[in-house]
Amino acid sequence: MKNKLILGTVQLGLDYGINNKSGKPSLQKAFDILHLAYDKEIRILDTAEAYGDSQEVIGKFQKENPNKVFKIITKLAANHSLQKGDLSKQIQRDCKILGVNQLYGYMFHNFESFKNNAYFYNELLLARESGIIKKAGISLYSNEEIKDVLDNYPDFDFIQIPFNALDNASKRKTLLIRAKNMNMEVHTRSVFLQGLFFKNGNNLPEVLNPLKTYIEEFESIKLKSGINTETLALQYVLEKEYIDFVLVGVENTEQLMNNLIICDQKVNIPHDSIDAIDVKEINLLNPSNWN
Repeated sequence: MKNKLILGTVQLGLDYGINNKSGKPSLQKAFDILHLAYDKEIRILDTAEAYGDSQEVIGKFQKENPNKVFKIITKLAANHSLQKGDLSKQIQRDCKILGVNQLYGYMFHNFESFKNNAYFYNELLLARESGIIKKAGISLYSNEEIKDVLDNYPDFDFIQIPFNALDNASKRKTLLIRAKNMNMEVHTRSVFLQGLFFKNGNNLPEVLNPLKTYIEEFESIKLKSGINTETLALQYVLEKEYIDFVLVGVENTEQLMNNLIICDQKVNIPHDSIDAIDVKEINLLNPSNWN
């Protein structure tokens, strides 16, 4: 299932994640991650203008390794200062930084900034027609946002949404199947909920204490199934037939290798049990609400 993996690169440009112990890697370690990803047949990278110097790191890698060309998805910064008519020039700037002639995908970084600049929708579609991007997408959080896009902006090629053992099929499945029926690709992120699953419900920031019950429920399923945290969390998402790609971020090559090994394992994921986890405090499933 590793052909469904997209390598997220926010960790290459920023200290990121509630469970991140090593911080932002050096340029050489970032290159080691990218080399391993390419050698193991991962071909798509996810980055953003807002991810520190992630785009610059990728651009340097592409320039120094012309035989290892990734497909790259990047995102318009939510706090951009672009005016109407400027989007194409911004995409061209990103291409130059990333060392590519065409972006595999270009996304709006969040729903709010998109709605505040909805005229960029047609500009993005024109960029696709011109060939400077292959696919147009948008990053979303809530089901209300997904519904709005499906109802009113059907020409997006893909949506990127959170999906994991807590933000699960009971919350998302119906809408994602609808997106698939509209020929939209479904890309998912937050498979480990920024590392929250590895805390086992312990040492949580006070704001996340309401999630402890659900994390313990996940832990119980893990113990009954005899499957470790990484495998249970990742394969749960990878095995959903209505999900096209799963974005994973890593801090080092060891984590990436572990994810690749998990993709090749044959285990029986207890989907029904995980699907039954029903988080009521859905606002806490969005890491931007953790501060």
